[in-house]
Amino acid sequence: MIKTGQVRQQQVPMPSVYPISIGDDYEFMRNDRFFLFFSHIAYTLFYLILGIGFFRILGKQKTFGRENLRPLKGKGFITVANHCHIFDTVLTGLAVLPRRPWYASVQRNFEAPYFRKMFRILRGFPIPEGAFGLRKIMKPVTSVVKQGKIVHLFPEEELWHLYQELDFFQKGAFYLAHHANCPVVPMVHMFKPRKFFGKVLSKEILTIKTVVGPPIYPQIPTKEGDSADRTSVVAMCNTAHAWMKTMLDTYHERQTATS
Repeated sequence: MIKTGQVRQQQVPMPSVYPISIGDDYEFMRNDRFFLFFSHIAYTLFYLILGIGFFRILGKQKTFGRENLRPLKGKGFITVANHCHIFDTVLTGLAVLPRRPWYASVQRNFEAPYFRKMFRILRGFPIPEGAFGLRKIMKPVTSVVKQGKIVHLFPEEELWHLYQELDFFQKGAFYLAHHANCPVVPMVHMFKPRKFFGKVLSKEILTIKTVVGPPIYPQIPTKEGDSADRTSVVAMCNTAHAWMKTMLDTYHERQTATS
């Protein structure tokens, strides 16, 4: 388990074959009618087949805590979750249906063969590499949040497929929440292999429990043009991490006790 600012190497690496240039005019969240039309179709089909068909029916996925989203109806906010499955963005999307978040991901995922177009059409946008990557997405993220949209980020940054512990959190999502003056809604995806007549047929067919936590608000709101208060950012980050870790630990302790 990583306890410092170090980020582990991604278990499912995406090779950077088609490098992209992200300049000042790069459109992170496309809102033209052409894109939105085809994105709507692709998103709907993807969630019907993989989300409803594979995860909910075959995998018995259930979401708990959706009542925490009711006070945020029609409002913009940021969600965070553990980065634990190749398609954990689908699990996140299931948790907030019928709303459709924008999904932030590392730049190299948008430079990989095949996946780059899939990520984009399914409402993904890249976090530019380098020291100023977060600064480049700050304006577009805060803009769509203030328009009442949801933006999802993975604070662990790197994907570790089927991993059920929680690593160090990068604080980018919480800085963005402070600049947008919006809450962060944590959620956690917990799973175990699903059994058929007492036998595990595949480690990929899972019984999945997604829990949506209560919104976490900045302790010290950020005035427009000012820097976010670091103490408030760290407090928000630590609160989300502690809640998610408690959920994961409690779930797996119960599974061990009943196995």
